[in-house]
Amino acid sequence: MKALLLCGLLLALPAWAQDWKLDLGKSRIAFTIKQMNVASEGGFRRFVAQAAFDPARPEAGHFRVDVDTASVDTGSSEGDDEVKHPSWFDSKSHPWATFIAKSVRRDGEGRYVALGDLSIKGTSHPLAAPFTLTRQGKGWVAAGRFPLKRGSYGIGGGDWNDVVADDLEVRFNLLLLP
Repeated sequence: MKALLLCGLLLALPAWAQDWKLDLGKSRIAFTIKQMNVASEGGFRRFVAQAAFDPARPEAGHFRVDVDTASVDTGSSEGDDEVKHPSWFDSKSHPWATFIAKSVRRDGEGRYVALGDLSIKGTSHPLAAPFTLTRQGKGWVAAGRFPLKRGSYGIGGGDWNDVVADDLEVRFNLLLLP
């Protein structure tokens, strides 16, 4: 009887979240922004992600993504240098942009929304980042996109407001391995 009760109790406990590591070579964080009404693509070469989740219950997971703002890739060395300046990312004073998901909400089969705060240049705002979670080999791919207003974080102000749109889209594709 005690063994049966113990088994029942163990089954009732939530599954322990597993720590997952990022495969940087197969992961990507990118953005699209309009400059003079022409869409420009860019991204970041260096970032780290920490994830703890149970694939059977990802909504109980926790996620953190740190992006090295000096690793920005705008497609040109001139553009890369410009966006590291104080009017843009101010990479010397603010080397990291960070998203910390406080919770994850299931939004359908294989679809979720990470709810947390995005901090850029010392400014934080709540962010809901929708994503899909799909099995890939031994790991999982978290892929999604969300809109962002650069002005809310003090990115690219001044004369740039007449040239670069305030709205941009961030896309991510993160391969998480056990």
